[in-house]
Amino acid sequence: MALQHNRISRRPAFTLVELLVVVAIIGILVALLLPAVQSVREAARRMQCANNLKQISLAIHNYTGAMGSLPLTTTGPSRTSQPSGNGFYSWLAMILPQIEQQNVYQSIQFNHPMVDERNFSTSSQYLNLRISASHINAGPARFMVGTYLCPSESVEMTSAMGTAAVAPGSYAGNIGWIRGTTGIDGSAAPLGRTNGAMPMINPASPDPWQMRNLSFRDFKDGTSSTAMVTERIINNAEPISGPFGSSLPAGLRKSALSFCAGSGSSNRRLGDWVTYCNSVSVPDPLYSLPHGRSWISGWTLAANLYMHVMPINSRNCHIYGGEDDGTNIVTASSYHWGGLNMAYADGHVSFVSETIDREVWWAIGSRNGSEVMQAP
Repeated sequence: MALQHNRISRRPAFTLVELLVVVAIIGILVALLLPAVQSVREAARRMQCANNLKQISLAIHNYTGAMGSLPLTTTGPSRTSQPSGNGFYSWLAMILPQIEQQNVYQSIQFNHPMVDERNFSTSSQYLNLRISASHINAGPARFMVGTYLCPSESVEMTSAMGTAAVAPGSYAGNIGWIRGTTGIDGSAAPLGRTNGAMPMINPASPDPWQMRNLSFRDFKDGTSSTAMVTERIINNAEPISGPFGSSLPAGLRKSALSFCAGSGSSNRRLGDWVTYCNSVSVPDPLYSLPHGRSWISGWTLAANLYMHVMPINSRNCHIYGGEDDGTNIVTASSYHWGGLNMAYADGHVSFVSETIDREVWWAIGSRNGSEVMQAP
């Protein structure tokens, strides 16, 4: 009887070339898919950021209904000599109970200034303020408030404002145009009082430009056409020490940097301010590093108040002599592609393109200028 041998069929294996082709195809598919995934994630982050602004705008309305005025920022202390009394608190600290952060609010001892003790007799003494780890309010100042942070931001704790390493914030309130500006076309009298949406005051040295109280009835241009709160990116940089003082690391976005804009006594049209600010080539570390670094702080350089002067996502420009009263050209900015989210005074939130016509941008920054332009 003949023996039968079982034949085992063998399938040919992939060649090296075929494997490389498969890997290449998979790589191409992943490369095509990744931008779409990133785009979806950024859309979700942008939506969450807009939701934060919606919650903030509702909190402002609730606060205003209860207190009779929009939340106040104090840009200085209540006394010029030590002890400094109180002060240096932002409008964001005022609305904590309205965003369900009552515990944080109650932990703040508002009878103390939100900076380390020092004298404040001149504006130059406001240039280099600090919040140390030993400050009585260091704990609440370090508290990360989720509603105050845009998820598109890369947030890092730094010592830019002192050893307390206070918590940053992504949003700023609108204070309109620069004191002394002659308007859009130069025909207006120099601006003598803030024309934005948020009040501010230096209790120890109030300036006629500032306003302590502001209500929605003061919005002569209409609440739906006046910006109230928007995004402003955070400067996460640590200073670099050198033989000539501190400097800034390379590669920072201009919207996180501050350039000299000269003196606040100069009466210029808004367009002239833009031209002048853009002519300065080197940013100043002293004015740039505190940018967005402390949501609780009313200090001008912490940039919790912004102006409708420079185009969206462009540079910030500081004005010498305005450190004590909020006269600082902080520019609206974000990490979203093409623009940013903005809450208007009536509470609605919309996305504003960075290509917005600059005269429209200026107009929606003013609450009472009788500009006829429609908000986007």
